[in-house]
Amino acid sequence: MIVRGIGGQKTFLEERDYLRYLLSLYKFNDKDPVLDRFYRREATPAIMTKAPKLEKPRDVLVEILSLSLMPNHIHLLLRQLQDNGIPLFIQKLGGYSTYFNKYHKRFGSLFQRPFKAIHIEDDDQLFIVTTYIHMNAIDLVEYDYKEKGISNPEKVIEFLKSHPWSSYPHYLGAENISWLIDKDFLNKVFGGPDGFKEFVEARVYNKAKLKDFLKESRVFLE
Repeated sequence: MIVRGIGGQKTFLEERDYLRYLLSLYKFNDKDPVLDRFYRREATPAIMTKAPKLEKPRDVLVEILSLSLMPNHIHLLLRQLQDNGIPLFIQKLGGYSTYFNKYHKRFGSLFQRPFKAIHIEDDDQLFIVTTYIHMNAIDLVEYDYKEKGISNPEKVIEFLKSHPWSSYPHYLGAENISWLIDKDFLNKVFGGPDGFKEFVEARVYNKAKLKDFLKESRVFLE
């Protein structure tokens, strides 16, 4: 699914915002109301490698399989665990908008409605969507790569391997946000870290196929 800032509005202005959203993804993934005295003060860099505290076990709505947080939009690959789990989860994530408006002294809606949800039909689509999500952050280092291709593949690959607001480093073996991502399913599909690395780097290095891949991805994601 894709959640965009309304009218191109940036949804993350500083590190604190990204951390708060990651924390929100974890805390609000709960069928029960979130009444958590830790929520207001736990959005610190420490949560990148250490799970936030919980006052009680969660009744989890979805599995978060992959993510990419961009300055003005968000990509999430979710697997629903309960009836109506994804819509309820997204509704509860409105708590992030409340934080953002209060902290940045703004008013009005933060995200476009309705959010764009894509149902994964088969393995081919799963490969395309997952790889696209993990390549999304290339825009931050080569903003015109979708039109011109990638000019510096080595730089792009190193950036993706360390980019903190993506699940890709975690799938390569990094500890960041390990408490948030349910990786067992996609690890089986892709064959573990080597499989993820192979799929992403093949697209980065092969510019001719990259254009075909992006064209195919837009069928599902644009």
